[in-house]
Parts: sequence; structure tokens; C-alpha cells
Amino acid sequence: MSSKRAEYKFRPLVLRPVRPLGNLKDGIPIPMPRSGHRIVCSGLSFFSFGGYNPQISATEYVDDIWHRTRPLFQELWQFNLVSHTWTRIKGEGAMPEELASHSAVQRGPSMLVFGGTAMPFGDSSSDSLYQCHLPTGRWQKIVTTGKKPKPMYGQAVCMSDDHLYVVGGTTGFQYSIDVHCLDLEHRTWEQLSPPFPPPQTAPEERYRHEVIEHGGSLYVFGGGRSDASCSLTHLPTFVLQQRVWASTSTRPDPRTNTFPKPRRCHVTIKVDKHVYLHGGYNGAEAFADLWRLNLTSFEWQLLPCRSLVPLYFHSAAVTETALVNKLAGTEPNLTKQASPNGEQPDILQQQTQIP
Repeated sequence: MSSKRAEYKFRPLVLRPVRPLGNLKDGIPIPMPRSGHRIVCSGLSFFSFGGYNPQISATEYVDDIWHRTRPLFQELWQFNLVSHTWTRIKGEGAMPEELASHSAVQRGPSMLVFGGTAMPFGDSSSDSLYQCHLPTGRWQKIVTTGKKPKPMYGQAVCMSDDHLYVVGGTTGFQYSIDVHCLDLEHRTWEQLSPPFPPPQTAPEERYRHEVIEHGGSLYVFGGGRSDASCSLTHLPTFVLQQRVWASTSTRPDPRTNTFPKPRRCHVTIKVDKHVYLHGGYNGAEAFADLWRLNLTSFEWQLLPCRSLVPLYFHSAAVTETALVNKLAGTEPNLTKQASPNGEQPDILQQQTQIP
């Protein structure tokens, strides 16, 4: 009998459900179904904050905080990617009250949360920045100066070089495509887009879009309004150095000669020189498809995998390189999941069961 250990092999481009084992902390094995939440990855875990579910009855979920905030969840959950167990983290300090369609990014051991709305949607939106130290669950409201975005929800954010970029959003009545930047070192806001752009230069105002930074520009993916969704054949592009809007044409999948359909409430993740886009909704159809955009050729590729059900108002994050290395048991130079066009780390999604 051979004593050689079997080698673990990644299965690239496979959407695989991860079944939580659950735990009985606070008497709750796993989080209740929700939408409009956000997740970030840190170390060997991902963390989920906030969310919304109007379908849970007052007797179905026995929780004091839930009964105060329902149908919103003022909750921070941790999912351990090794043990596959959930743990609810008791938050301390100043936690946000606007818990739906907020934004979240990871910064070191902390999660930054910006914007969002309470109930009724739009009546109480946020223009505040909060920081949660994930190892301890300690929250604090960050004092900032400068010209910050208006109180909104459904805005898109991304991080680059210790700067937080915020694009668009809605008050519930009006939509925006303004671009703001927060210098996280000096905690100073600046509006980058002109307050009155020349006619026909700014793209459509929108919410529940996604934005990534690449090569000194911000690329906006999809989004829309209550009655429309934006196309993905052209990406609104904000050039940071010149502070002007441009448009970047994309190319269809060469195999199918198709583009992703217009959508909002989807997720995007940037990994090296690719952007992955999954799910979304266009007002009539929800999507389960997964696309990849090459940021060199701007060519779309429809990937040969789909989620088990269509998803929108869900959330996604990408694991850290060190995490993939530990889970795979590989050498340092093999720390990413292989894919046909390069090595990629795992992309994690937390699903929602309601819109």
C-alpha cells in the first residue's frame, strides 16, 4: 500500500455550496435569511453585516435586537472557512442603524461600513463612516471632514491606495452618479466629479451598481433605477487624474457573441486583471450566470457555471492569498486557485432568499 498522501486538486470555475455545520451560540445555529447585507473576508473567515427580511414573523426569531430593529438585522456574523461554523459576534460601541444596501470594504483587521438605509427605505439614509475591529467586534463612528457624499444607499465603493471611492447611490427619490474620495489617512472627503458636468458627459445616475479601480480609472458596472437597468456593453469610466467621465466599450464573448444582460443588484469582484460578475436583476428577470471581463482586452467571457438559483441583493468577497494557501496546503508560490487563464483565489458568496 502506498503511503503517499493524496494531493488536493482545485476544481476551477465550479460554484460549490458550502454547508454550514452551525453552532448554538445565543441559541441560533445560523443567520436568518436576508438580503441587502455585505460581506468581507479576513484571515480564515468571512464576516457578514446587516441585511433585511420582512418575511420573518415576530415569533419566528426570538432575539431582543431583532425585535428592536426588524425587519433589519443589526448583526455581525463570522463564518469560519475551515470549520464551516457560524458565530454571532456581539457588537460593542457605535453600530450603524442603516442596515440595508450599505457598503463595506476590508481594511487590515477592520471592516469599513458606509451609507445604507433604515426603514422606510430612503427616509433615514446615512452619510457616516463606521469601522469595526473584526477580532473584537468593537465599533466606532469615524469623524471625517471635507465634502462628503449626501446621505444615500445603494452606492458603489472600492478601495485603492488607502483611498475609499464612492460612486452614485439613491436617496429613495433621487439618484446620483457623483464621485467622492475619502483619504483614509487624513480622514478628509473630496468630491472628484464636477457638481455641474457638461451636458451629455456624465453617465446615467444609478444605484445598486458596482465599481472597481484599475489603472487609474474607476469602472462602473451596471446598476439602475426602480424602472430601468444599465447596459454592460459600455462601462462608464471616471479617469481619476483628469477627473472626467469617459466610456469604455466592451467586447462580447467570442464563443456566444453575447454580452451580459443589463442588470442591477449584482456582485462584482476584481482579481488581478479580471472582473467577475454574478447574478443580478433587471426588473423582470433574475440571473444565475457568471461572467468574467478581461481588463486588458475588455472582452467578456460567459463562464461555464451558474449558481443553483438566481441571486440578487446578495454579496461577495474574495479570500486573501494567505487563506487560500492555508486551506489548500500548497507551497507559497501556489497560493491561488488555478483557472484556464491564470491563477485565481476563491470567490465567496453569501446568498439571499428574498429580494
